[in-house]
Amino acid sequence: MDKIEIDTYFGDKRNHVEIAAPMGAGGIYHVMVDKYYNGQLVKSHNGWSMHLHPTTILQGDDVSVIIELLEQHLIGFT
Repeated sequence: MDKIEIDTYFGDKRNHVEIAAPMGAGGIYHVMVDKYYNGQLVKSHNGWSMHLHPTTILQGDDVSVIIELLEQHLIGFT
């Protein structure tokens, strides 16, 4: 998986979301909204953890959807 790109709506505003693993990151995925860093997801033996930037527009439900997308795209890659 190089990256997942989706267009979403947060309220009435359309946003472009990219989820990608930096080269050599090993289980870390950066979440960008409209080209701005919003946080990272980390997959470990304990499951997923999300480290959100303090100014993010993402909320708990958004994170759940992002994790589902990642798990669908990572089948066969982990």
